[in-house]
Amino acid sequence: MKVTQKDIAKRVGSSTSLVSRVLSGQAHKIGVNPKKVEEIFRVAKEMNYVPSPAALMLKGKKTRTIGLVVCDFYDPYFAMLIGDIQELAHIHNYSTLLVGFLNRKPKDSDLMPLYKHSVDGIIILGTGGDLSWTDSFSDIPIARIGHGDHKNLALSVGVDETDAMRKIFSHLKCDLNLSNAAYASRSMDAHEMRRKAVVESSQSCGISVELLTPSEKDSDFYAGIEIASSMLSRGTENLPQAVVCATDTIAMGIIKRFHEAGVRVPENVAIVGFDDIPAAANYIPAITSFRQPTKRFAHECFNAIIEKSDRRSASIEGELIVRKSSMR
Repeated sequence: MKVTQKDIAKRVGSSTSLVSRVLSGQAHKIGVNPKKVEEIFRVAKEMNYVPSPAALMLKGKKTRTIGLVVCDFYDPYFAMLIGDIQELAHIHNYSTLLVGFLNRKPKDSDLMPLYKHSVDGIIILGTGGDLSWTDSFSDIPIARIGHGDHKNLALSVGVDETDAMRKIFSHLKCDLNLSNAAYASRSMDAHEMRRKAVVESSQSCGISVELLTPSEKDSDFYAGIEIASSMLSRGTENLPQAVVCATDTIAMGIIKRFHEAGVRVPENVAIVGFDDIPAAANYIPAITSFRQPTKRFAHECFNAIIEKSDRRSASIEGELIVRKSSMR
């Protein structure tokens, strides 16, 4: 049962109106005894009191603060996005507030920092997920870097998945003359959307593709290790000619496991990642990866927040960066 100010008032032996004034920061205006103020806050904390969102929203007041809602803290790709947005915020004299919830519907306590700091707008980082929580922020602009439901969004921007996979499979066919490959991903909304583009693009390039997904894993890296182990269990002679990965981190896990088994990349199997995180260029071998235009994403979303642009969605083309992992 949700704790109310009335419950707190009953516990401390005061009126509900007094508790309300104290919790809203107005105790000094009515001369409340400091010990009573301390007691009310202590009891509120002990009872896990969470203020009503409506009571905390300061509508119309600009705070020059943008909330960042991250859907996956395990993926280093989001660290790149956060850095690009933070850089823009600094240039425009804005602050950022980071909150997150992984693969679940958020609770009031998850969203409370956004209410408390009365953010001017919100940028969601990640594809898919339940956006019903955005109903509580209908009076401020919300943008998302990723694909999926456009509910309550001023802007939804992401990479053109079809273009990305077309470039990857054209590289495998035209540059390497391969006829088969595997696609390694996890059971996540973003990876599932990418999977559809894989199927379409591989067929148009004449490359047969096996779709591989591990048992549930919290880490892309360990998902990659499990997928590689599964492929190796069928014998090295049955490995695909290439593995296209939903993220660079999955690619890293696969390369590590292949190395342990004596499978050489790219001589035996070519590997292609996705996102082009900084570590991809420094891995051994350096990983061919599809670079997402993170700075462009950040710029589009930031402008949508501060300029309150019309509702729209956009798919932006990225670039395939060819490195050692797919060079023969």
